[in-house]
Amino acid sequence: MLRRTFFLHAGAVSAFLVLVLGCSGGGSEVGGPLGPTNDPAHLDAPYVILVSFDGFRHDYLEMYPTPAFDRVAAAGVRAEAMKPTFPTKTFPTHYSIATGMYAENHGLVGNQFWDPDRGEAYSMGDRSAVEDGTWYGGEPLWVTAETQGMVAASYFFVGSEAAVGGVTPSYWYRYDGSIPNNDRVDQVIDWLKFPAESRPHMITLYFSDVDNAGHSYGPGSPEVGAAVAAVDGSLGRLLDRLSELDHEEDVYVVVVSDHGMLAATADGADPVDPTLFPGVSFVTMGTYASIFVDDDTPGRAEQVRDSLQAMLPGHGVYLRADVPERLHYSSNPRVGDIVIVAPSGRTVVTPSSIPENTYYTHGWDNDFPEMWGVFLAQGSRISSGQTIDMFEAVHVYPMITHLLGLEANPEADGRLEVLLPVVGG
Repeated sequence: MLRRTFFLHAGAVSAFLVLVLGCSGGGSEVGGPLGPTNDPAHLDAPYVILVSFDGFRHDYLEMYPTPAFDRVAAAGVRAEAMKPTFPTKTFPTHYSIATGMYAENHGLVGNQFWDPDRGEAYSMGDRSAVEDGTWYGGEPLWVTAETQGMVAASYFFVGSEAAVGGVTPSYWYRYDGSIPNNDRVDQVIDWLKFPAESRPHMITLYFSDVDNAGHSYGPGSPEVGAAVAAVDGSLGRLLDRLSELDHEEDVYVVVVSDHGMLAATADGADPVDPTLFPGVSFVTMGTYASIFVDDDTPGRAEQVRDSLQAMLPGHGVYLRADVPERLHYSSNPRVGDIVIVAPSGRTVVTPSSIPENTYYTHGWDNDFPEMWGVFLAQGSRISSGQTIDMFEAVHVYPMITHLLGLEANPEADGRLEVLLPVVGG
């Protein structure tokens, strides 16, 4: 069928219409002669704005002044922390939030990875891969909405630039970090002022300021404090401008982050020389490592594992099948034949890439508190002033589909019962 999608190119003067030929996953046809339209059954549904603050560590809420975040917590709920998926990287965890799946199941097993079945590499810096829907498994929130006849929009979110299962949000932007935060907020408000028939009910919004500052200066620095203040101002602008809407009471704001940040010291860099392992490809190194054993000689993978474990005391070195179950990182061949999980603050590097100075990063075991992110939410069904225990990021997806009255993807790992009490059962 003919699917009409409004593609809003960040930085462009105006929107233009892209006609996409294809199937939208078996759901109702999205759009019409004048653009996307909601199925009449969804006109009374609430609106959800899922706002992600990349790299916003859970304890930044105490480390720095955050008046807008505090407003959300007072009006609704705050978790002690939100536990990201492993690896604690931007693309895997964002897409886990969007799909309710662990990385091994949705397929984005890193910011960069090798797919042995495709014989190709994926990288977040490769636009052709990022916008190729065949790399992405699962069903992100905007696809769940669109295939069930509900208009969705995205001002940046991992996966929203690709036609996952042949479907994109009705309104979306190609990522451009130079777009001012206020412009992003104002576009969300403009979307929510559309006529009810074409107004998006599922909206994502993303800010990178805190992650950028965290990598450069580290937690506790004045520079990270300035970035926190900037995005707190953006959140405050969003909350303030909601009052312009006649349907303000129907809008939920869900605030998340994908990971924290931690110092990696030069003396904590453990070198491994790949040339000592012929027939072995070290695809990813750093806070974790993904290694492919191209030599299929029986027992070769076990030999490589044992050699690496001897070289890296204190690191977790596993055959893929033996990766601890709690990490949910063993069922996908993209993970590699051998996985190394570095201890807190330590990294696996090549001899030529040993850092000279301390730097700040993430990707470590998601049990490390420094990797934990935030979760806050407000809306009419959320009682004010709640504080809940930490939970895993995969449980956000079923909560949001429940709020919107949508049928969640039955293959999602997230469970509704985890956050159902938050939204009134």
